[in-house]
Amino acid sequence: MMSMKMRLIAALLLVTTGWSPLGASAADDGALRGVALVIGESEYEALPDLPNPKNDARGMDDLLDDLGFDVSRVLDGDADELREEIAEFIEDAAEADVALVYYSGHGVELGGANYLIPVDADLSSPRAAGQSLVAVDALLEELARTVPVTILLLDACRTDAFPAGQLIELPGTSEALAVDGPGLEAVRGPVPLAQAGVPADSLGVVIGFAASPGQPALDGEPGGNSPYAAALLKHFAAGGYSLGDLMTLVSEEVYLKTRAQQLPWVNSSLRRVLSFGAPIEAAEGDEADIRDGRRALLLSIAAAPETTRRYVEAVALSEGVPLDAPYGMLKVLGIDPAAPGGQLEAQLRAGADRLKALMETRTGAAKSDVELARLGALADAAEAEGAIDVALKFRERASLRANELERSVDANEANLRADRLQIGATYADHAITAELNFDFAGSVEMWRKAIGQVADWDEELTAGYRNNLGVALMEAGGFETDTASLEEAVEMLTVSLASFDRQDDAVNWARAQSNLGNVLQKLGDRERDPRRYYAAAEAHEAALTVLTRETRPLDWARAQSNLGNALARIGEAEEGTQSLEAAIAAFEASLEVRTRDEVPIDWAASNDNLGSALSTLARKTGDAKLFEAGVAAFRRALEVNNREMAPLVWAFIQRNLGLALKTRGTMLGDVEGILEGAGAYREALTEFTAARAPLDFAQTSAILGFALMEAAKTAPTRELLEEARGRFADARTVYGPLSADDDAYFAGRIEEIDTLLGG
Repeated sequence: MMSMKMRLIAALLLVTTGWSPLGASAADDGALRGVALVIGESEYEALPDLPNPKNDARGMDDLLDDLGFDVSRVLDGDADELREEIAEFIEDAAEADVALVYYSGHGVELGGANYLIPVDADLSSPRAAGQSLVAVDALLEELARTVPVTILLLDACRTDAFPAGQLIELPGTSEALAVDGPGLEAVRGPVPLAQAGVPADSLGVVIGFAASPGQPALDGEPGGNSPYAAALLKHFAAGGYSLGDLMTLVSEEVYLKTRAQQLPWVNSSLRRVLSFGAPIEAAEGDEADIRDGRRALLLSIAAAPETTRRYVEAVALSEGVPLDAPYGMLKVLGIDPAAPGGQLEAQLRAGADRLKALMETRTGAAKSDVELARLGALADAAEAEGAIDVALKFRERASLRANELERSVDANEANLRADRLQIGATYADHAITAELNFDFAGSVEMWRKAIGQVADWDEELTAGYRNNLGVALMEAGGFETDTASLEEAVEMLTVSLASFDRQDDAVNWARAQSNLGNVLQKLGDRERDPRRYYAAAEAHEAALTVLTRETRPLDWARAQSNLGNALARIGEAEEGTQSLEAAIAAFEASLEVRTRDEVPIDWAASNDNLGSALSTLARKTGDAKLFEAGVAAFRRALEVNNREMAPLVWAFIQRNLGLALKTRGTMLGDVEGILEGAGAYREALTEFTAARAPLDFAQTSAILGFALMEAAKTAPTRELLEEARGRFADARTVYGPLSADDDAYFAGRIEEIDTLLGG
């Protein structure tokens, strides 16, 4: 028999202007009475056992009891017990304001309806199987007629549990239905409020499914909780949120923890905003900051469109990092996931790539200072929750504590080495988190402080810190007009290389070589010094002596792509074609490992690089077939980096494609080819707007003007000349204020066109 505590739920409020709770069943203060039935079915007679539902049910029992519900619990109930408990629950719920049912176990969808499966389900015949099932719809309809608010949470269909070919004949029918697979059906339009028998003051029904319709729900690690139950236990008691937001928190928590394998589904017909008004959680404190940061992140993810989700999932899969971190980076960058733009794609990809490397470089050094250990653990927890902005605050506090210890250590040399290493590790952790927040200047400062602490005590650790400082300086230098940071990055990476043993520490040595090559190439781009490109190629070739295709295929493919980029730069300036041919070979080699199925974003990037190298070689040799191959490579890259998923990356590739088409057309005297290239430039300009990317807007406008003038040489029309004039005028609006020479140049081109137009 169900035990009812007959007390009020002081925490459960209905929030709405001008509405009063049910007078007969609520206290004078407006509190509501809630009842809950919690069911956990684990040990099945005819179906595979589920290790976690009983744990899930116990956890939900405790949670709902803390929230003020009168809770009844059933563990491993057979069909008769379940029906009896449900009937008694429906009867007792008639005096309540809110009824909540949580079910964890096997479930099935048949004929458009959902059923719970008791532990003694009889599968000996279709009829016996049907008689064993407990209908969900009937439970909902009964509760809706007597209880103002009904909440049903179904954590079912964990696996495709039924034997192959299982048939079930539902009660009252003569047709045996086949069990098609895992997953429950979405209950559509749950118990309409205007339906006969439903009182006028009914406020509706909320149904939460652990997975999307027709999809299985994961059971979780044995001895723990299912992902859905764990998310409910983590967020359902949150104060200050509507029930709708709570369910959103639960859904996105499951989505992140299962790496997008499972996304809960909610169906609601509530006519009021339901919330838990008196939270049972701590409102303030460090853990609360992490919790609230996590919840803010989850709600922002819920607003993201599918295109953004797919791109974040692809980046996380490609780089082997948790989903939490890339979404946290979006939040740090101040980018609304629902409206991606600017440098989102490039920054997110770079951030995930750096996170992967940083995850491998964290030392995990023990911290004997209690406060450093506490703050470090809090920062680690915040990062794991995707709240990397909150993590940065803990790292900053830890570094302030490290400053205090540093002053203390200077006065006490007894345990100097251990203290210096833990202080250095704290600065290093701060540097890593700062870099994840794109605060490269802060990261550089913290790496310097970390090196200052460990340089006299641990040569290997110092080499690793110097390598990381070199990378941070490279990233910072990308935002500076001079080359000071890039030059220092070369110095740091060169020093760290001298400390890594080529034989005993081969992987770190190779990574330092790759980092050095990347910095040298950036310097070459900045200075237009071919010697930098030769040095970059040499560093990448050195890395490839360690990063072999057999032992580290993805690292090898990346190193091949890096080498190809350096060789392509060399080939642009040299008279012959040897370097360009070698660059093309390197890109093609990388594509043997970077397949579209395994790493689609890397595959697209290598195709884009390959297209540029092929086009450059075609210009040098006059071979139109090479242009065709380059164009084909660009078009392959656009298959992955489409406009919806990565608009600015798509625009860059469109511009590269336009250059190849225009140059081929000019070489062959093909006006249509030149105009096709102009069309690609126009496509790029739909994303390279003056507001979003002014320099790219100006550059693309200018080269589009040149293409139109080239076409006008063969087929002069007023339309082509007028558009070219407008494109040069657009370029002048950006370049003119930056350089008097550029302003005069574009003014001259416009005057030239005016003359041709007779103006």
